[in-house]
Amino acid sequence: MKKSIIFFIVAVFSLTSVFAEKYALIIAIGEYDQSLTGWYPISAQNDVPLIEHALADLGFEETNVMFLTDADATKEGIMNAMNELYSKVEPGDHVVIHYSGHGHQIFDDNGDEIDGLDEALVSYDAPMNMTEGYDGSLHFRDDELGEMINKFRIKLGPSGHILLFLDSCHSGTGTRGAAKVRGGAPPLVPENWTPQAKSDDKVGFGINSDQGSNARGVSTENLAKFVVFSGASANELNYETYDDEDNAVGSLSYCIYKAFSQMQEGETYRQVFAKIMAEMATKAPFQNPAIEGDIDYVVFGGDYSIQEEYFSLTNVKSDSIVEINGGRLAGINPGTIIAFAQPGTAKLTDYSNVIVTGKVTSASNFTSKVVLDNKNKFKNDQSAWAFIQTRTFTDQKVKISLDPKMDEDVKVALEDEIAHSSFATVSDDNPDITLNYRKSRGAKTINVTDAHYNQNLHKISNADTKTLKADVMSTLNNYAQGIIIKDIDFYDENFDVVMELIPVKAEIYEDGSFEILYYPEPESILVNEIPEFSTSNMALIKVTNYGTRKAYFNIIDIQPDGFINPVIPTVYDVDGREYYLEPGETAVLKNTLVMFGPPYGNEIFKLIATDKPFNLSATIQSHGNSTRGDASNIFENALQVQNGQNSRGASTVSAKKRDEKMCTYEYTFKIIE
Repeated sequence: MKKSIIFFIVAVFSLTSVFAEKYALIIAIGEYDQSLTGWYPISAQNDVPLIEHALADLGFEETNVMFLTDADATKEGIMNAMNELYSKVEPGDHVVIHYSGHGHQIFDDNGDEIDGLDEALVSYDAPMNMTEGYDGSLHFRDDELGEMINKFRIKLGPSGHILLFLDSCHSGTGTRGAAKVRGGAPPLVPENWTPQAKSDDKVGFGINSDQGSNARGVSTENLAKFVVFSGASANELNYETYDDEDNAVGSLSYCIYKAFSQMQEGETYRQVFAKIMAEMATKAPFQNPAIEGDIDYVVFGGDYSIQEEYFSLTNVKSDSIVEINGGRLAGINPGTIIAFAQPGTAKLTDYSNVIVTGKVTSASNFTSKVVLDNKNKFKNDQSAWAFIQTRTFTDQKVKISLDPKMDEDVKVALEDEIAHSSFATVSDDNPDITLNYRKSRGAKTINVTDAHYNQNLHKISNADTKTLKADVMSTLNNYAQGIIIKDIDFYDENFDVVMELIPVKAEIYEDGSFEILYYPEPESILVNEIPEFSTSNMALIKVTNYGTRKAYFNIIDIQPDGFINPVIPTVYDVDGREYYLEPGETAVLKNTLVMFGPPYGNEIFKLIATDKPFNLSATIQSHGNSTRGDASNIFENALQVQNGQNSRGASTVSAKKRDEKMCTYEYTFKIIE
């Protein structure tokens, strides 16, 4: 009954916005002329298809999306493009403006910044270094962008929405590692300039959702809803990451695509931001995206179509081979089984609408080639919708670079072991992990290092090569397991279990027991909408079942360095049968005290809820060599697939089969010193 009422309300609301149009402007500046401005090229052009596909999924017509790239994106070009976009929109419309490029802090020119620095977008012709007499006019300051946004808000009116995506950074500092920084130059200031006191709580791009409205005499109630997503806080660097085809892309652009593709009906901007944060925690673990504005409103007021994920035919090559518009970024890899159903199928609850099935033989970021199980003559690209029936996990392996200074016996042992593994490969071409080597006093030491960010993840030391090799492979296996666990996502309204961490103060006794002394306010841990815990904090786990069925659950910790640990159940529990919730039930797990320590950064607790008891702890700690409970659980099978000694046959595991009763939830938080 409740669900029917919600659908009715959404349907009624959609009548009020039936005439709303969606417009977008995508600005991407990657080919900076370094000899002219000092700014080095970045990979902004690779962000364009990510945002373009995300907008298409949100109902943006291709003809309503404008593009401004590279040499055309001068300061004047950006202003002209925004004015052209402004001329097209009408009250009630929805607008997205996306920027990929360098960001820069520049001297404040009107005294409105606490730290004396404006945040600015770096247009194609804006300089990196200060020259005598430069007034900042080629940079697009946050003040100017705020004024433009307010023009849109006034014209769009109270039923309109405007979103701003900023995949750039504004902090100036050096960096090492393979990942490019979008910005990173020192602040642009005149000679003998003196900074003001630095603000510690400055986030995002610094555009307040109410900025400028009072000066125009317009009440905020009459303005369009406004939300800005920034790739990093104002005092942080924004790194590039890599997509599923190994292309360098903006970390925010990648995570925007992933987050909006996972969006459920009725979700708010705050909830989508939580998904972005969860994606960033693994793709860019050392930076913090930011959100500002009217974040508790439903995305576009609910004016978009949400149904079970499906893909369209893009090319009917023959009666045996077709192409679809979904690929690796949607979790489709070689071996994935696709069911083609009648167009208009809202949900693949049975197979009465299925026309034919097929197997994916190759996949790129956004497309896949499917070989049909039985010949079928599709008349055209509109003849069927494609649904994922079963899924193979990614066939991409963790790329490992070996230190050239490594002793020959260690190098040969590791190369041989990696070659026989199912989860890693030796490669110096854009590696994920570098194994740095040193030897002292007979001990052989390997530092497992994130090659993109030059961050040491793990240190392994042993005089015995065989033991050293085993420890390194165990570490790499755990890292690969973390990638698989993060990528498996389900939603089933029957098992919709969520979690959060509740801050507590507790006294811990010598025997390991503890007593809760009091509960601080939950808001005390929020920083820019993200829970933040220091090493002095403690917390309890609170779980709630919003579903309609009894749900058993596991919780897995994905650390900032990519490694995983079981949280609940533990290896001392039998099969997890004690961890369950009835429909509508909420519980605080008072026997599990969460404490916080290194590695520091963004961390994820991933909750998996299903209809049967299960325990992933033994499988995680043994890297797939040991199983207990329900061996058919998709997560347990996925972990076993990652094991190099796996003998279970084909590495295909049911993902969205009709009988898969499972739901996942990711709770992201930050650990600081």
